[in-house]
Amino acid sequence: MRKIEEVISLYRKYGCLAEPLKGYISNQSKGDNITLKTQWKQTDLERIENIKFNKNYIVRNGQPNQFEVQSTNIVTENNELWNKESPSGKLNVIIRNITTKKEEEKQYIEIWDDRQKIKNYNITSLEKHGKICDPDGQFGSVCWSASEKNLLYVAEKKKLKTVSHFDSKPNKDDKNEEEKPIKGEEHDYLDDWGEQLVGKTCPVVCILDIDNGDVKVLDNILDNHSLGQAVWAPSDSGVVFTGWKNGPYRLGLIYCPIRESAIYYWDTVSNKCEKLSDETRSSALPRFSPDGTKLIYFDNDIGGPHYQCSRLLMCDWSSKQTSVIVDIVKEPKVESFPGFYVASLPTKCWSADNKRIILSSFWRSSVALVVVDVKDKTVTRLKTNAKGDAVLMDVLNDKLLVKCSALNQPPYLAISSLPAAGHEGEITVNPLDEPIPIPGISWEVKTFNPTDRPHAKFGALNYETILVMPDVSDVKPPLIVFPHGGPHSVFTEGYMLYTSCLIASGFAVMYINYRGSVGFGDNSLRSLPGNIGEQDVKDCQAAAEDVVKSGKVNGDKVVVFGGSHGGFLTAHLIGQYPKFYKAACCRNPVINLSTMVGSTDIPDWSFFESGHPFDHKAALNETILTDMWRSHLLDILIRWRLLV
Repeated sequence: MRKIEEVISLYRKYGCLAEPLKGYISNQSKGDNITLKTQWKQTDLERIENIKFNKNYIVRNGQPNQFEVQSTNIVTENNELWNKESPSGKLNVIIRNITTKKEEEKQYIEIWDDRQKIKNYNITSLEKHGKICDPDGQFGSVCWSASEKNLLYVAEKKKLKTVSHFDSKPNKDDKNEEEKPIKGEEHDYLDDWGEQLVGKTCPVVCILDIDNGDVKVLDNILDNHSLGQAVWAPSDSGVVFTGWKNGPYRLGLIYCPIRESAIYYWDTVSNKCEKLSDETRSSALPRFSPDGTKLIYFDNDIGGPHYQCSRLLMCDWSSKQTSVIVDIVKEPKVESFPGFYVASLPTKCWSADNKRIILSSFWRSSVALVVVDVKDKTVTRLKTNAKGDAVLMDVLNDKLLVKCSALNQPPYLAISSLPAAGHEGEITVNPLDEPIPIPGISWEVKTFNPTDRPHAKFGALNYETILVMPDVSDVKPPLIVFPHGGPHSVFTEGYMLYTSCLIASGFAVMYINYRGSVGFGDNSLRSLPGNIGEQDVKDCQAAAEDVVKSGKVNGDKVVVFGGSHGGFLTAHLIGQYPKFYKAACCRNPVINLSTMVGSTDIPDWSFFESGHPFDHKAALNETILTDMWRSHLLDILIRWRLLV
């Protein structure tokens, strides 16, 4: 047993490593010189906060796929919300969060050229809207117009002032009917978009005139919707954005990209708003090709599993005709494309010839780079020379900025070149900084085919585990069985702090991507709802017993650890197999679906995962309650009492 001081030392060692958050290839890049601008995050344990810093690179492009980093510089910046370069590369917009000496929070929009700050707007004092949405959330976007005279961004809609019925103080806005405070609603509940989007109630699209500082708020173009992911249409003719329906009431959105939403186009001349996507589908993530002739976006079912296999669609901008480029993949072969599972996209994701899209998506137990030919409708995986995950950060002139990581390799940034059309295959990623791997870690991915317990509808779908081992030869390490949450999520071969600390502490760790995980086809994902507590539990246990039988780990020292749905599985596993596990840790476990219905921002999760449909008028009845209890708390307690 390691002493607590040793555990703290391990966390200091691995928990404070710098990690790249985002980056882009600058439009200032010319010829063989490529300028990269990146932002990083690092945990400061003494200050008990995450610090952010900007790091720039100048890279010289030599032979194909050979790059040399010429110079770098580091600037610490913790109050930047956004930093966006203009299309010409001559200007930058920086949006800052500032806390004044009076503890007031204000937001400023600054325009910089290559010498100095040339414009500065106290956007809070204008009182046109609420807070500007951040880049890590669901709604936020900041986009320069092609003319570089206007700035497009998303902010919270201005909330009308409220006062008590008994308030008799004169108000400066009393004469303005639109600004006049509303009496008696000062304690009304404001519905928001749930976890990690607390306070986001109704985002709207805003346009800043950079010359004079005027702000136009598009708060009346689409009623009862929250707007976000806004981009300029070609020639600044309008704005394309995603609109999420607010009613009848909001459900959690950050991990649930299956809410009722669509892609819209607002025309600046006619002031009309047009729906571009299928109203029966949930659509998001619009991106234009560099020449403005094509618009892509993703869609999936409204409702159902919170994370699904998505379709990739393309709208021909001149005709507004939409076609499916990549459809949902139901049951892929082990090595073939498993469909798209995409929660975000880089701002730039097109090839220079406007014919291909480059992006990252879950591909079984990894994050892979893929290229889509929009004419041939083909998908090709770009295999890299680096083991682990490859996450696309940016594309410009067929140069790729990629974040790479592996279970034994903390994240680093690398640059590569997109192969010519028809020659996509393996690519070489060239690190911007020297990668420093963590020694003493090895792993293997294993596929399981549970033919003895096939799904009633979809048959014997396969699943995978990732077994991570410490490099020891004289002793069998204890094993931590680690199922993921979601349940429609996935563990990949990318870097995890858990892995570093647990392996350094002498454990082996087995991450389990049971049937129902994303990245394995739509049938696998949809096989789990209605079978939680049964199918996923048996998948986990079969994998755990298999690795014990292999003799690689100490079968007398097996523990189980998981959070959320992984915590639910942890509770089930110790209840159903109490003699197999010696210890367990449940982190924020889902233990009781019926009580969760009334206390969560995602009540539809409880209905759907227990095998029942959901609508906003759904109510619990005897049948639903019974199924929920059998899936969770009651079944766990009964099994525990009978088996212990």
